[in-house]
Amino acid sequence: MKKNNLHVKALALAVLMAASSLAAAAAPQGPGPVTLVNTSANLWTASIGNTPMLGVFTDVFTFTNPVTANSTAYGTLINTSFMGWSNVTFTAADLNGIALITNATPWGPMTFNTATLLPSSVTGPLTLTVHGVSNGGSYGGDINVLMAPVPEPETYAMLIGGLGILAMLRRRRQQ
Repeated sequence: MKKNNLHVKALALAVLMAASSLAAAAAPQGPGPVTLVNTSANLWTASIGNTPMLGVFTDVFTFTNPVTANSTAYGTLINTSFMGWSNVTFTAADLNGIALITNATPWGPMTFNTATLLPSSVTGPLTLTVHGVSNGGSYGGDINVLMAPVPEPETYAMLIGGLGILAMLRRRRQQ
């Protein structure tokens, strides 16, 4: 019975390590320049991740797309470890100075390490900085930006034209 229990633990560890490797492979953009991809309407998304070197690390992701004023960003980074294996602990993270909430949630033999950005107003070029400690794991996640709409020049032309007509009508009324 004890031998079977050992095989189950070894199999679970192998599955977890394979899943962790696949998660890292699914997050194609590592530290450095990151391109946000337009997924629908005004929603832009980037899948990011890294397998940092052992020990203390700092990863910096610089998003290359311009972000319109008053846009909203949100997202989560995650690492899953099994009995302490493939562990990445987030000590701090921020997007343009806005702190992400870091958390380690144990669940049985597994621990879910997360860094979560709640919906926050952002503008300008975006830089995500992730600080943590790795004992051989990887992490991945998505950052989403809901871009604020930018009025087209035609909108301003119609506004100015409408104000001009209102001014003309007021002037006629006064005469």
